[in-house]
Amino acid sequence: MTIPNNGHVFLTDGAIRPTLAAARALGRHGLTITCSEKTILNMTFFSRYCHYYLRTPSPLKFPQAFVNSLLSYLDQNPQECLLPIEPSTLDIILKYRHEFEQLTNLPFVDNKTYQIFRDKSKTIEMAKRTGIPHPRTVFPSSPEKCIEETKLLRFPVVIKPRHLWSGRGIRHVKKPSQLLEAYHRIHELDPMPLIQEEVPQGEKYHACCLFDENSRPVATCVQREVRNFPLRDGPSTVQESVWRPDLVDLTVKILSAANWYGVASADFMINPRDGTPMLMEVNPRFWGALQMSILCGINFPYLLYKIARGEKIEPVHTYKVGVMCRALPYDILHFLNNSHRWKMQPSFFKFFHPQIHFDIISAHDSMPALTFFLTCIPHLSNPKMWIRLGLMK
Repeated sequence: MTIPNNGHVFLTDGAIRPTLAAARALGRHGLTITCSEKTILNMTFFSRYCHYYLRTPSPLKFPQAFVNSLLSYLDQNPQECLLPIEPSTLDIILKYRHEFEQLTNLPFVDNKTYQIFRDKSKTIEMAKRTGIPHPRTVFPSSPEKCIEETKLLRFPVVIKPRHLWSGRGIRHVKKPSQLLEAYHRIHELDPMPLIQEEVPQGEKYHACCLFDENSRPVATCVQREVRNFPLRDGPSTVQESVWRPDLVDLTVKILSAANWYGVASADFMINPRDGTPMLMEVNPRFWGALQMSILCGINFPYLLYKIARGEKIEPVHTYKVGVMCRALPYDILHFLNNSHRWKMQPSFFKFFHPQIHFDIISAHDSMPALTFFLTCIPHLSNPKMWIRLGLMK
């Protein structure tokens, strides 16, 4: 089937920030945007740049029904390009890659290559082969053998689920005596997690990349995590664009070794003991702080769209540094949980500055922010949610 050349782009997962960022970035170039989500009340559906929407079954709970719904829509409403955003959605779509590519362009790697970075264990193995610095890691052969097989690790250690994202399920263990119980808990959440020596808390960075169909890096930038929520391992609530070509080089090296195609970002923590950048993980998809990358001058969604069309693009490796982006709703939670909240830099109350921007709030596209806060209201009466947010004990 001939793929249409109609300027229509389909985005999935309208409830999350990178989808909203992508819709705005593509919509400003005059493209027609369709977005899917399992619920009607979500940020992207109410953006001025979202022209059509599709309510689908949950890709997590009803994967086959989700695929059928999406294939049926694409068959009846031709789209030039399909951009899955959330990991669980991309997981499913790549499994049915052949069916989707009969209807539209899907500018992502094949599922086998994708799994190298979707699985943190395989990512660390690739880092070993390519000489990328990373924490000392053990892959227990069974939960019962985790104590025996980690005898050479220096405590404290970190237990990391292999397939979860945004810091979910990470557990810090101070003593060997606490390891077995902690490992079993994470194992129940995501089987066979890995165990790493804990790197002392240092600065965190994301090196963001776009590779063309020839596995050539055509766009790169680096952003620093300024604040996070949850405080230690959660997603960033404030980011700043910085110049770190050394992190770009490391990211390009590991992605090139896998013959990468499309977008990806690598997470690094700087080891304060010696300044070594330690690879934490690679996200084989659009990253949560996508709006930051767009603000500093690199429109990753639009560049990926052009690559999907077969266009040749000029490499973009320079960008504005010192630009900051705040995920304000989540930065509020950081402020409420940070015991040093009055000493934070930049100050939480620094709202108006030429270099400070917001990823959800926009004067030119105000409805997504209002919709986001409306979706939060039902959770305010749930004590479990207050406990999870660190606002109650």
